[in-house]
Amino acid sequence: MTQAVKKNGVTFGIIIGVISIIISAIMYATDLSLFTKWWVGIVLFFINLILGIVAVGKAKASQGGFISFKETFTTFFIAMAIGAAISSTFMFILFNFIDPGAKDIILENVKEMTVNMMQEIGSSTEDIKKTVEKLDETDNFSFASQLQSYMWGLLLYIIIGLIVAAIMKKNKPEFE
Repeated sequence: MTQAVKKNGVTFGIIIGVISIIISAIMYATDLSLFTKWWVGIVLFFINLILGIVAVGKAKASQGGFISFKETFTTFFIAMAIGAAISSTFMFILFNFIDPGAKDIILENVKEMTVNMMQEIGSSTEDIKKTVEKLDETDNFSFASQLQSYMWGLLLYIIIGLIVAAIMKKNKPEFE
């Protein structure tokens, strides 16, 4: 693994983490309901994806336009793993130490959104009640939940990283 691979992976991982913190802090300061909006998650996902691809592009450029599949995947994965770790750590600290009451507000928003959705699709009152009870038992901001989300995110980024690596790799010609 070259120095460019490590450097770009770490640098862009930190950038992804800082951007995630800034966006989360803005959401926290302006409207807690943004944490429950599906489109916010999609926007954050694409920001991270673009930054991961840029990290690979910079590593490739610093190696004269050539980068192996392994180097491409490694750069992307390092960036995503570090960025997600920083973001998860911030969320854990924010909602467990800085403002634990905010997670209760978010949970209420999730319950309200879930109940409305279940009513729209015609779920029974008993099913809705069971779902709300499950939501009450779950702390999405606990260390275990954040760790589980982080691991599932890494699995997703592994799959995406393999696709990115297959697309962006460019081996040096054997005979020059």
